[in-house]
Amino acid sequence: MVWFVTLSGCSLIKPVEIKPVEIKPVEKACPVFVEKACPVCIEKVCPEPAKRSKASALTARGELNLPVIGEVEYVTVDPSNIKFEARIDTGAKSSSLHVEDVQLIEREGKPYARFSLFNKKTNKMLTLERPLIRKVLIKQTSGEVERRLVVKLWLTLGKSKDEVDVTLSDRTGFEFPLLIGRNLLTDRAIVDVRLRHTLRN
Repeated sequence: MVWFVTLSGCSLIKPVEIKPVEIKPVEKACPVFVEKACPVCIEKVCPEPAKRSKASALTARGELNLPVIGEVEYVTVDPSNIKFEARIDTGAKSSSLHVEDVQLIEREGKPYARFSLFNKKTNKMLTLERPLIRKVLIKQTSGEVERRLVVKLWLTLGKSKDEVDVTLSDRTGFEFPLLIGRNLLTDRAIVDVRLRHTLRN
């Protein structure tokens, strides 16, 4: 005789009730528009640049430790050894000197420039002759073109003395008889236009 035993299965794990998840549609946020301010100074908003004193300007010598000079300095011209009050102009390429009675002459087959300088100290005219370097054409504000002679002169600016090209011109209408341009200033000085007569030579 055969006996059959039937066991009813039972589970030790409780069934988990899964609740349906409600999926909401994602709302796209509108881009926020940020109004950019125009780069215009509004009164009492933009800070004013700090004002530098004369003492601080004289100490701002830069990486090359160059002397700080003003817009007007005394410069000695050689070989005449005449000291002129000069206008310092970083916008001018070369230097220019007021002279009178300019003549183009010849010495031993070579061109020379003969000209006269006025010495305020002696109240006399001094005539010099220098080898001609070249001729330049200068267009005046009136539209007229003037031919000028260029010679080399020694200019002493503070402790710096250099021989540079100088244009001989008529500067009667200008306040200063001598104009110093970049051919003497480059790598020799820092110009602060608020200052005057900072050098002694």
